[in-house]
Amino acid sequence: MPIRLIRFLSFLTLLPCWTCYAQEKTPAKLILKVDETVAGPFAGQKSSSCLRIFSDGRVLYARWSNSAGTVKDDKGKESRPDHTTSVEHRLDDTDVWELSDYVESKAVKKLPDSFPPPHRPIDYFENVTVQIIGSNGEKKQISTREFYVASLEEKSHYPSALIVLMSKVDEIENETNEKGKPAEIPSDCQLKPQ
Repeated sequence: MPIRLIRFLSFLTLLPCWTCYAQEKTPAKLILKVDETVAGPFAGQKSSSCLRIFSDGRVLYARWSNSAGTVKDDKGKESRPDHTTSVEHRLDDTDVWELSDYVESKAVKKLPDSFPPPHRPIDYFENVTVQIIGSNGEKKQISTREFYVASLEEKSHYPSALIVLMSKVDEIENETNEKGKPAEIPSDCQLKPQ
């Protein structure tokens, strides 16, 4: 057997090992940040959440909310019980690839930076900010108001790229909340109002 052929076959044999080693050593990058704040529908009721998705499929989700009702302590002081959840989950490789590909698509890149409320808010205020961190480090931020409570007719006025993006974010958030394991709150999450 010629020496070149032996070297080539050796190279082909070792290539998968080098590829796996290189992938293991590549640090995961943040690809999507989602922050949401909600006030209402009852006076004083609030919640906030943050979702962080990384290139290796790791997802961090944290949520804080207070109760609609108040309780009194021994001294008669009223307060609202609150609850904080923080979980970590891992997405399938296919889901990560699909999401990464979609957030870097022309349709998403062309979306405006903000979308006003679909109707005049009365007792419910919702603000969602989605920040996309591209593979080249470029960032795009999209802010929506009252998107999730918009009626079907109101949603028909939104670009389809936004509807797909927000649906995927909601799906990942729900999956992470259901299947995730307890984790620390991400350091860049501002959950509880000051």
